[in-house]
Amino acid sequence: MKIVQVQTQAEAGGAQRISDMLGDGLRARGHDVRIVFLYRKTAVYDQDPFADFILDAPPKGLAGQVRAVIGLVRYLRKTRPEAVLSFQHYGNLFGTLGARLAGVRTIIANQSGAPQRRGVRGLLTQIDKVMGMVGLYHANVVNSGWTAAQFGGFPRTYRQRIRRIDHGVAAPAGDDDKAAARTAFGMPRDGWIAVSSGRLAASKNQVALVGALARIPDIHLAIAGTGPEREALLTSAARLGVSGRLHLVGEVPPERIFTFLAAGDAYVFSSLAETFGLAAVEAAIAGLPLVASDLDVLREVLTTTDGAPAALFVRPDVDGIAGGLAEILATPALAADLAAAGRQLRDQYSPAAMCAAYEALLLFGRLGTAAMPSITSSDPERLSV
Repeated sequence: MKIVQVQTQAEAGGAQRISDMLGDGLRARGHDVRIVFLYRKTAVYDQDPFADFILDAPPKGLAGQVRAVIGLVRYLRKTRPEAVLSFQHYGNLFGTLGARLAGVRTIIANQSGAPQRRGVRGLLTQIDKVMGMVGLYHANVVNSGWTAAQFGGFPRTYRQRIRRIDHGVAAPAGDDDKAAARTAFGMPRDGWIAVSSGRLAASKNQVALVGALARIPDIHLAIAGTGPEREALLTSAARLGVSGRLHLVGEVPPERIFTFLAAGDAYVFSSLAETFGLAAVEAAIAGLPLVASDLDVLREVLTTTDGAPAALFVRPDVDGIAGGLAEILATPALAADLAAAGRQLRDQYSPAAMCAAYEALLLFGRLGTAAMPSITSSDPERLSV
């Protein structure tokens, strides 16, 4: 099957990581898969042989967005895919409309955020609700039980298209040397380092990490990612006198993320809102003890099937994060238990199971919603379709 994945922006983010794993897995199953970005944001996909871009830079204003949509429709008419997988708010909107205008037979949307009531996101939620109710896309994938529950109040005609497929999360191929990893990313070779990763944005709440750093002397904090909050983090670090212990390493491409994680003694995740928390699960699978925001969805995904937590859950504020890091630092047995539980998650979030679940949706997509299997990637009996 010829498949195109539609993403909003080209950068090293969680939704893009899922596309990468899906593309690799579906190609291994014999499908022809490409990914197209509405615009190029960073250089991370410039050398990807399966990636294309509609615009070379973020669109400016309504005219730029119209250019992106027209360009996407032309791209899909030229490539003539049998199926489109869309991701993120704008990717779902433009990907679904573009696929319809291009005559694509099977369209699968992915919900990367909970429904919103206000602002632009609220408007996009209402548009998405209408698209799902009238069947502009054939299936609507959510990535956790918590996320599925957020759509419980939506009309039945919308909910009947929802399918849960938990994210697959890659595991490290081997053990990276800690000293070499620290050297590679310009970190101090000695001392205790907490690491974190994600877009530098207000919703990721990294400013609380900087505040926690000021509460715990001698430790260092390294954050992988880019985004609009970078200067604010540097300003906060300077004000608190911790600039020498804060390391912003910039964007880390997917193939180097486990090397970055190997540099750390613990992983800290301060996000204020998630639908899965891919970066946190990735760190847990890599064997790092976690301090994570006490969010219902993170408690769900960072708990093993036998009920063992893979993270110490704390309030996502300076006091909570500082307290959690201090507890892990002072309690090696706790750190070891959390790390052991995290490693067990690799079987729960198998990329192969995720790809099989998507393949089932794609193959049944032509037959209509009623024929689509009610599958989850953690339910193997429903994957042998």
